[in-house]
Amino acid sequence: MSVPTASPRAALAPSEPYRSAAADGALGLDHAQFVARNAISNWPLAYRDLFAPHADLPRPLRRWCAEQQLPARVLVPRQRRRHMRTEKWLFGLADGYAVESVLIRRRDGYTACISSQVGCAFGCRFCASGQAGLKRNLSRAEIVEQVVRLGPRVNRIVFMGIGEPLNNYANVLGAIRILRDRNGLDFSTSGITISTIGIPRQLTALREEHLAINLTISLHATTDALRGQLIPGARRHPLADVVGRALDWGRRHNRLVTFVYLLLPGINDTADDLERLVALLRGGPARVNLMRWNAVDGLAFGRVADARLAAFRRGLVAAGLPVVVRDTQGNGIDAACGQLWLRDLQGGALARSSPSPAPLGD
Repeated sequence: MSVPTASPRAALAPSEPYRSAAADGALGLDHAQFVARNAISNWPLAYRDLFAPHADLPRPLRRWCAEQQLPARVLVPRQRRRHMRTEKWLFGLADGYAVESVLIRRRDGYTACISSQVGCAFGCRFCASGQAGLKRNLSRAEIVEQVVRLGPRVNRIVFMGIGEPLNNYANVLGAIRILRDRNGLDFSTSGITISTIGIPRQLTALREEHLAINLTISLHATTDALRGQLIPGARRHPLADVVGRALDWGRRHNRLVTFVYLLLPGINDTADDLERLVALLRGGPARVNLMRWNAVDGLAFGRVADARLAAFRRGLVAAGLPVVVRDTQGNGIDAACGQLWLRDLQGGALARSSPSPAPLGD
């Protein structure tokens, strides 16, 4: 069994030294921090005023931020691509890096797929963002602003963009608390999903958080050996430990844990894989999302055949596991995780020829 790796043309030079998150802007203030600043301001605002969705920010907000010496916004729109129900953004950061966000239209609203880091340390073989390594964490402001930039129609947020959310635990959880604050956006935490490869220590910490979020585990394999090949950064996290702690989170919060399984023909789609997956999850608060691979430049994975996908699904259903086959969005705009960002980092044509961005929130 051979797991494809990035071709020499797609590979990048080794990552530069990791850097921590950049300084927060106004959107990184929680309510208590805002109240303390607002109390001594000559031009006080309401907390909700910080989250104005307009591209042309209101004058009172700009004046308050200038007084506080805080940037009102820290992301710069650099690229937007649309295809069917998907809209993908590349946002520039103050230090010259960039980050991706995706807006997905559903029948009952809009989902914001947002990033938590610049790059990723875990090196998933099937993921574009893992090819360049980790550059730095995103700040709370950089995380919150992605949601604000994607507009007021957003009613679901998924941390499924670039980066490993639990590897930036403090800023991701801080951003979630800002997003859900009743004085601000008042976003329902039941509409927020953290998608993670599963870092056992952070899963235990998440179990103790009083946040009614949703949890998704990127599983993709049923043995430690294969998972270590597919996700090299997960080699030090035993599969049984990851699954066990995730299910423990589910029991504690009385919620189903979603386990994402990317079917890769000839790699993880055998009858033995199916049997092991059932053994791992049966009896726990679990459901399975089966996915097809979204093509990434320089990687040679194949897309699973319809018949094999259907057979794998039937086996899970017969074992009593809830199963969803997730539709792949954004093939026409390189919406697999990190592709716009990776091309920008490599100085690809996409970044060099970017047109002026269209207005946000239209």
